[in-house]
This record gives sequence, C-alpha cells and structure tokens, in this order.
Amino acid sequence: MKFLSSVFLGAAALANMVLADSEEFYLLGLRSASQFQFSSIHAENGSLKVVGKPDGLSAVVTDDGKLKLSDGSYAVVTAEGPVVEGAEDKASTGFSVADGFLKYAGNQAFIPVSNGDSFDLSVRPTDASQLAISIRAQAKNGGVAADFPSKA
Repeated sequence: MKFLSSVFLGAAALANMVLADSEEFYLLGLRSASQFQFSSIHAENGSLKVVGKPDGLSAVVTDDGKLKLSDGSYAVVTAEGPVVEGAEDKASTGFSVADGFLKYAGNQAFIPVSNGDSFDLSVRPTDASQLAISIRAQAKNGGVAADFPSKA
C-alpha cells in the first residue's frame, strides 16, 4: 500500500513540474549608451511599448511557450514584427528565458520601433538603422529569472 501511495505522489509531483510556468519576472530593456538602457515594457492601446518609465509589466513564460503579461493578456507577435496584447488563443509561442534574458524563437534581440512619440516593441526592424535591445528577465528578488526553455 505504501508503494502505491508513493507512486501516486511521485506521479502528481512530476505532473506539477511538467505543467509549471516560469517564475514571474519584470521586463527590463537593456542597451548601453542608449535611451533604452533600463527601460521598461508597458501596454498602451493594445501595443507593447518600450519606455523609460518605472513599474512596467511583469510576465511569466507558460509551459507552452506563451508570454503571459501581468495585466492578464498575452504577447502576440504580428506578421510584421510588432508585439501586441491579445487573448490566450491568439498568443504566440516560442518565448523562453535563457541566461537571464527573454527570448523569442531563440533570439534575444528585440527592436524598439519609433511610432510617433513612442516606441513599439518588435521582433523585426523596419530599417537597418534601428538598434536592438535585450530584455532582461528581472526576478522579483532582484536577480535574474531561472532558465525556462520553450516547449514550442
């Protein structure tokens, strides 16, 4: 009987490990010697923006590689590259955390694309002069979030 109980407990623990999301982390933009150094990511009118304001969004990478934002929405990478907010059924897969940085489709380069007086977060540049930034997965305790590979 003890053996059977141990098997069930072990299976339940394994199921929890397999279906867990990453730890929650802040999205901190990094690009030395630029206006984007220590920038944060905010949502504005359904778009994700790179701005210098504090207290940006936090997020988790779900077990299926989606980026769930602290406002309850999910990151959707459009065909042109900008990242917008959307529902879970529209969410893009392929997000991960590696070496303390957020990655999408294995790439840690994100592009702040000028849009009037703000910058949209994108995964593709619209011209060759745009600088890429990295997004540090800043853990709530001040360190970096643990690696969390994409399952997608």
